[in-house]
Amino acid sequence: MKNFNTILLVTVLIISLASCDKENSDHVNFYDSEYREGLWISPDKRDTLEFIDNSNLIRKGEFYVYEEYLYRIEKDTLFIKLPNTTYETQHLIMTTDKNSVVLGNMYLTIGFADNSGMFLKDNEN
Repeated sequence: MKNFNTILLVTVLIISLASCDKENSDHVNFYDSEYREGLWISPDKRDTLEFIDNSNLIRKGEFYVYEEYLYRIEKDTLFIKLPNTTYETQHLIMTTDKNSVVLGNMYLTIGFADNSGMFLKDNEN
């Protein structure tokens, strides 16, 4: 009986440790401030968002040479504004997973064109 209890205890500990690792990796995505830091690149490499820390962002790309912004996230919306201004744009966080995010209202469009932008986490740097 003592061996059975020991085996049961060891099994429970191993399962607990394994599930903790899986739980942490499932929650690593755009909403995780530490994971968000770094470079996020559009699939066509024409636009980038570089999250410096919890409030500073640099946007570079074909239409954005090098622009520094302040940002914040509330619920499912990314708010971006230029420093020393009160006007901020709102970008719905449409989908997110470990390595990508789709943000709404990222580009000027006419009519019914989709103005969302997908960004992929650059894990190389």
